[in-house]
Amino acid sequence: MFRRFIIFCINCSRWVANLWRRIHRRRVDYVRLRLSGAIAEFADAPPRWQRLLLGSHTPLSVATTRQLFAQIAADPQAWGILLYIDSLTSGWATLQSLRAEIAVLRAADKQVVAYLITPDIASSYVACAANSILMPPTAHWNVLGLRSEVQFLREALAKWGIQIEAVAVSPYKSATDTLVRDDFSPESRAQFERLLDARYQELLQAFAQGRNKTVDEIRLLIDQAPLAPKAAIAAGLVDQLCYEDEIETYLRAPEQERELIMIDHKVAHKILQRPYLTYHKQQIGLIRVEGSIMRGVNRVVPLPIPLIGGATAGAESFLQAMRQAEHNPYIAAIVLYVNSPGGEVFASDLMWREVQRIRQKKPIVVAMGNTAASGGYYLATHASAIIAQPATITGSIGVFILRPILAEALEHAAIHTTVVSRGAHSGLLGGSQPSTASEQQALQDLVFALYADFTERVRSGRGLSAEQLEPIADGRVWLGNEALNHGLVDQLGGIPEALLKAQALAGLPANRNATMLLLHGGKEALAPQPFPTHPSAEMLQLVTHILQNTPWALLPFECW
Repeated sequence: MFRRFIIFCINCSRWVANLWRRIHRRRVDYVRLRLSGAIAEFADAPPRWQRLLLGSHTPLSVATTRQLFAQIAADPQAWGILLYIDSLTSGWATLQSLRAEIAVLRAADKQVVAYLITPDIASSYVACAANSILMPPTAHWNVLGLRSEVQFLREALAKWGIQIEAVAVSPYKSATDTLVRDDFSPESRAQFERLLDARYQELLQAFAQGRNKTVDEIRLLIDQAPLAPKAAIAAGLVDQLCYEDEIETYLRAPEQERELIMIDHKVAHKILQRPYLTYHKQQIGLIRVEGSIMRGVNRVVPLPIPLIGGATAGAESFLQAMRQAEHNPYIAAIVLYVNSPGGEVFASDLMWREVQRIRQKKPIVVAMGNTAASGGYYLATHASAIIAQPATITGSIGVFILRPILAEALEHAAIHTTVVSRGAHSGLLGGSQPSTASEQQALQDLVFALYADFTERVRSGRGLSAEQLEPIADGRVWLGNEALNHGLVDQLGGIPEALLKAQALAGLPANRNATMLLLHGGKEALAPQPFPTHPSAEMLQLVTHILQNTPWALLPFECW
């Protein structure tokens, strides 16, 4: 009853605000929105002290863009949106999510105009989903194709006296190749090139559809790039060359006398008609799994360190968030947003178990981001449904153990190691001496035992036989549309499709723009963390954990 009253009050205030705007004829023709940098699916607000002292704002995300587009679509007076697109560096699945939102806005009979400041391949890929593309008169169309450079570090590490031992289920499980090889293995190269070809073909089709050309025509134009501005116009890749102060002249119809009303997206909510909320006793919960999977709580390590750098998804935080959703009577279903290359096998298994257990009570739908592979796929196998973008990197069903050998490096540093041990495999988890033949066999047995568990999870969760799974496992990586054909995912799409699927499974009315309740796994529900919590102590703890030769279910460091 209290929630119903709150929604009633909100809708009353919005009705008054909308009436006031109609009376005063407050209208907007175009909303201006800048898309640049690494836009994520979701973005967290900065700490309160940064907002107060530094004036920091919550970064733009696909989720906030989706809300803005929905508001524009619902306002009958709004004409559309002007997108300033500049040096986008988001993952390919995120770019597809942006393109999908542009398509939804266009379907609502709104104009989407892209001002392409930096005509590189990622920015142009998003821009070609718009109704029209504008470009500065001095910008060149720099859609040069796809290229990826991989650095192999074996010889460089050897110069420092560091040797890496690695045991993996197959050559396709190539996460350790950059540390133990000087070039691709034949299997890894074949996989890398297959994924690059598939992604390039999708880009060609997107450009061809957006600019009303054939795939062969787009391929030829890319091979001729960079193209001068006039050449891009002549080829039909761009609709108009203009400076920013000339955009309004282009947008205004010749017979139109009044100036266009164009506002920034940050103030659009003050002018656009506000949508009304709908009361539902139950709603969908949202839990995010972003970064490498580790034991403990969610962290952000601001250093580019393999395995532990960047965001880490803590199993303990995930478990607490899932249990919050489980015990909340107002949450009818759960959407898991997984954007992770995988991580520690044990942590992934704990998360898998929680999904398997709670699914018996409430539907769980996984929405995959740019990457949801290896351990990120492991935890998703028993969800009620799995949804991925066509460009999502997924699969990589496999396990490896990476074992750094520091004996020579320690000798170079005049550090002498004496070992006293009991037990044939007592040095298995140590990092000072090379493993013995018996220890190597033990590591291999461990990897294949964990791999057997992984494949059993996939077979039981996805309903695949051993014969069906064998040719698509062994660490092989797939794009989302390939994974759909192999039965690894159920549907193509993003967060809106996952929301609609969760609503259907929970018996709730379909609403693409319904608000989801974000669950973090609050610290108050967690066990106290060890003291001290100084960043250097936490970093030392993470590095020590890496050196313990933990089994990993992880993608290569460089994802395609």
